[in-house]
Amino acid sequence: MLANGTTISRLNHTTKKNITLFVLFLVTIASIENTTAQVIRFGAKIGGQYDFIKMDRKSVTDTLKLSPGIGFNAGLVLSFKVRNRYFLHTEYLYSTKSKTVKGKIDPYLKDKVTYHYFEVPILFTMHFKGQLGKNKNFKWYAGVGPNIAYLLGGRGTVISSELLENNISELSYKIKFEPRKDYAHTDEVYYTNINRIQFGINLGTGLLLEPATKHKVMLDLRYTFDQTLFGKQKADYLIPHDYDDELRFRNRGVRFSMMYLFEYNISKKERNKGKSTIKKR
Repeated sequence: MLANGTTISRLNHTTKKNITLFVLFLVTIASIENTTAQVIRFGAKIGGQYDFIKMDRKSVTDTLKLSPGIGFNAGLVLSFKVRNRYFLHTEYLYSTKSKTVKGKIDPYLKDKVTYHYFEVPILFTMHFKGQLGKNKNFKWYAGVGPNIAYLLGGRGTVISSELLENNISELSYKIKFEPRKDYAHTDEVYYTNINRIQFGINLGTGLLLEPATKHKVMLDLRYTFDQTLFGKQKADYLIPHDYDDELRFRNRGVRFSMMYLFEYNISKKERNKGKSTIKKR
């Protein structure tokens, strides 16, 4: 009964996540269908990020020190004008997030992990006009919306007293999302009960530059904080045998990115602007 109950609980948890994802997708599609200006911006994005985590158990910091990491993100951008100053801004990104764990009991312990994600940030943005001096006008924007991320995989390197005693300077490993099946691979670390689909909230602002007609450059500053708990158990390491990374945390991050977008108006009226309405005989 316990096994069946556990299985049902996991299925219900997965179903809830899928339903939430589906609802967010429907909301996005509905917003796109209700656009009035028919203006589309599309292009590419690249940027860096400063990652840190919030532990679910504060007692972890009694034995371990957590340090922020540096990551990057890159991908495609698709933005729809909803009203005069409002845009539905979507991105489709590959990103990396990293963290570093150092030991307080073992001074040589250092575990650096990099996670790989596919992310879909969605922001509802409002655009404003600003002015510096008399003739220096500029545009800026602010937005908020959900962040949907899927954990693709991860790699890391670990150093410890135990490894150094065995003449191993560092051990590189790959993360597996399953229970450990054997004890022969020291270069594999196993994560179980991981929430690979993670939801968060984006708060963003930035500058909008127009280097040419229908060309846009966006300098974007964003804070993303995940609401989903990364995992429920500790990571399973073979070496060091006395260390298992705590996975009960939530991701946080500050991102600075640049986007280059092309603007296109799909309304029939805009496309026919400037064309003659006189029929040729």
